[in-house]
Amino acid sequence: MYRYSGIRAFLLVVTFIFLGFSFPSKTQQNQLPEKTRYLDRTFKEVDIQKDIKFAESVNEKGELENLKLDIYTPQGDEQLNRPVILWIHGGGFRPGNDKSQSYIVELVKRFSMKGYVGLSIDYRIREQPRENPEETIFDAVEDAGKALVWLRENAEMLKIDPSKIIVAGGSAGGILGTNLCLNDNNNIPGVDNSGIIAFVNLWGSPSAEWGEPVVDENDPPTIIIHGTEDELVAYDNSVKLKAELDKNNVRNELVTITGAGHTPVKHMDGFEVNISRFLFEIIQQH
Repeated sequence: MYRYSGIRAFLLVVTFIFLGFSFPSKTQQNQLPEKTRYLDRTFKEVDIQKDIKFAESVNEKGELENLKLDIYTPQGDEQLNRPVILWIHGGGFRPGNDKSQSYIVELVKRFSMKGYVGLSIDYRIREQPRENPEETIFDAVEDAGKALVWLRENAEMLKIDPSKIIVAGGSAGGILGTNLCLNDNNNIPGVDNSGIIAFVNLWGSPSAEWGEPVVDENDPPTIIIHGTEDELVAYDNSVKLKAELDKNNVRNELVTITGAGHTPVKHMDGFEVNISRFLFEIIQQH
């Protein structure tokens, strides 16, 4: 009985080959049908590697602090030279939030299912960040710069294209990202913005206290998501930022969520579409 079963299986394989059929690869098995990569969720699952050390920095207490990141990749994806999104969490630059912040994790997963590689990073925070906002921003941007260095050094392992980097940050992470992408790094040594092709600013347009943007024509295309009733980061900051981007002919989009406060996660399904379309068009041009 077993011998005939084996013969039958062999004949089935031969028939498939003869008729031009092929067995699906791991990527095909995990992909959803009739979807467009980078625009739709084309993968069913995401692989996650947690707590990868990418650098060391001296914190406000004078102690050496290990900086870590989590890596999110589409499960079974075999494509090389993928774009990468550097995700930066919020939390007011204070203890209590890190790279595992819930809405950041949800967004990283959603965009990794679209085919992006996602890196969610930690950076130095402070007990009293407003006592010296300049130093707070300096440390945070410097750490994000170190993540960019690590990203480039490990591009082959990550199967990414270091000339296709997207920075995305929420709240304090958006403020950090604005300083990283739009402020010429505040003269922070060693921070290299090369390869950044877009910035996703999630309700994090800073006031002058946190490094008001100094925009120029070389800044990356920027999409801003912001609620009109935000009591922590003024919506008007984003209106002003858009005006500066327009003035300097930097491609941009302001997605206004009328009536929404800070961190409007219940609107995520909607603004996910806005971000996906914005980034997809930019990816096609690179």
